[in-house]
Amino acid sequence: MILMFIRNTIDWFQETTKQSFFKLKNAVTTIIIVIFVFIILLWLSVFMYGSFYYSYMPTESYILPVHLNFRTCDVGMGACSFPSANISLLKYGQENMFVTGQLYSIVLNLDLPESNINKELGMFIVKLQLYNKKGESLSSATRSTMLHYRSELLRVLDTFVFSPLLLSGFVEQKQMLTIEFFSNYVDDAYNPAVGIIVEIQNLHVQLYTMVLKMYAKFTGLRYFLYHWPMMSALFGISCNLVMLLFIALLSWYQCLSTKKSNSSEYNSYDDDFESLEERRKRIRKMMDKEKEDKRLSTSKSLPEFGETETLGGETTEELLPDSDNTSDSFLRHRHIKHSDQDQDS
Repeated sequence: MILMFIRNTIDWFQETTKQSFFKLKNAVTTIIIVIFVFIILLWLSVFMYGSFYYSYMPTESYILPVHLNFRTCDVGMGACSFPSANISLLKYGQENMFVTGQLYSIVLNLDLPESNINKELGMFIVKLQLYNKKGESLSSATRSTMLHYRSELLRVLDTFVFSPLLLSGFVEQKQMLTIEFFSNYVDDAYNPAVGIIVEIQNLHVQLYTMVLKMYAKFTGLRYFLYHWPMMSALFGISCNLVMLLFIALLSWYQCLSTKKSNSSEYNSYDDDFESLEERRKRIRKMMDKEKEDKRLSTSKSLPEFGETETLGGETTEELLPDSDNTSDSFLRHRHIKHSDQDQDS
């Protein structure tokens, strides 16, 4: 009795351990699958937001160096034509820098030395012109500028204070002039600009460098994406993740419903199969019962064991079928002849 109790306890413990291990295994597998799917969906959300940001947001600014060309005089000194430069607006020779419908601000920066010629030059004119593929002018603007005025005393003090830096070459005596030609330029999608011509309408101006800058002025969604990149990225990735999770859950639910429908069909098929087997068994029982009834009716119609009949001096003894072998349904007849000679002997 005690051994049986111990055996039952061990069996129950083993069964419980197996069930617990199976449940734990299923739970760990489910958690790993969920984490793996979540990581994939997260990376997919980041990729979708990055693709959208790259395709929707134009380049913030373009900085293009301007190299002036002019025709020299016959004596070999000075310029005999206005300095000008032709700048291409095609990135890599194919794609236009301007995005259709985007506002741009076009600015020109000039570095001029504080030389006596530039100080005596006074005001001069700078012209900027945009042209299309056919070389036709699309838009042009003309602006005037000059060096900022500084008195002799201010120049002396500035030179004295910054003399160490001036002597070391870290600082130069120059001024930067900023000229804005367009504040809200919008490129035409059907007739885009492919180049810019910059011209300084003065023969005696002296300058170090010239740089053309084009800034995109964002509005609406682009303004939000540019000025709040972290918040917009968090919001965009979250929206993409929620959408992908909804699609994944919907697909998972669809798979579960399909599995349940298939299992229900299989169970119904099993039920039909079992009912068919039961009908077969019932038919077999009915057939066996009919056979048994026929056999019993046949055995009742025969004479009982031990009855004898005398026919013409012959005694006949009929034997009923054996109760243990009723399926054969046979009769055994035994004829016993008694002769008078035997009786006399």
